[in-house]
Amino acid sequence: MNRTTIDIGGPVSIIEYGGTGPLAVCVHGLEGSAYNWRLIADDLTKTHTVIAPDLVGFGYTEPLGRPVTVEANAELVADVIDHYGGPTLLVGNSMGGLISILTAGQHPDRVSALVLIDPAGPVADWSRLKPRTALTLGTSMIPGIGTALVEQYRATRTSDEAVMESYEFVAADPTIVSDAAFADALEIAELRRQQPWSPHALTSASRSIAPYVLTKRHFLRSLHKVTQPTLLIHGASDTVVQRETAMWIARQRPDWSVVYLEGIGHIPMIESPSTMMRVFRTWEAALLERS
Repeated sequence: MNRTTIDIGGPVSIIEYGGTGPLAVCVHGLEGSAYNWRLIADDLTKTHTVIAPDLVGFGYTEPLGRPVTVEANAELVADVIDHYGGPTLLVGNSMGGLISILTAGQHPDRVSALVLIDPAGPVADWSRLKPRTALTLGTSMIPGIGTALVEQYRATRTSDEAVMESYEFVAADPTIVSDAAFADALEIAELRRQQPWSPHALTSASRSIAPYVLTKRHFLRSLHKVTQPTLLIHGASDTVVQRETAMWIARQRPDWSVVYLEGIGHIPMIESPSTMMRVFRTWEAALLERS
């Protein structure tokens, strides 16, 4: 694993996980980082050259005046692919799944296939929306308020407490999260406290996600632009992106392969990396047989 910085209209921090074979670009979610893919990287590098960027406004990639919206980061991902030489297998989780959908639809020549892991999508059942998810969506729509709340939250918790609460929010069983994943998240949590731009970047990115979550029509326009073979993996116990949302996406795209992972939440590649990779390898083998 090698962390490097590339210049594509500004500095972007990249983890090069190594490997040989076709390019695989892994795109993290909101409050995530390039570290999110560490637990599946060893397996994935057996067949792919694996890289993961810190999106603009996250991890070690400072905005420096650049927008941090999902649309802007979709263009960033396309530029990353160009830098390393595509086309690529694009793997995205949560916000990164939405960004991957946008990238694949807008730049079909750069993306050979998609793996979407609990991608952000329209809320299916508002009555079952988790309070923290509703709060994130609501405050992100009010300029200034969300940033102040993020700052207040971070001021009242240690980095360790914030990481534990984060995993309690996204994982079905936070006790199974590995020490390595906790240490990675702790490094990023402590880094954020040194970045004065971080709270604003978080709320700005959240605000850019909101239209895709609030209106199905807006999301559908992007969903139907995807032409590449796609695997949708969804943790059946995910309370951030509801299972009903994944089921609705699957109905819109019956040509996609869909797998639900029982007992898993929003971050399968961290909660159960071996299970996620078994699903991926099965799909990949079927895809190769058809080609």
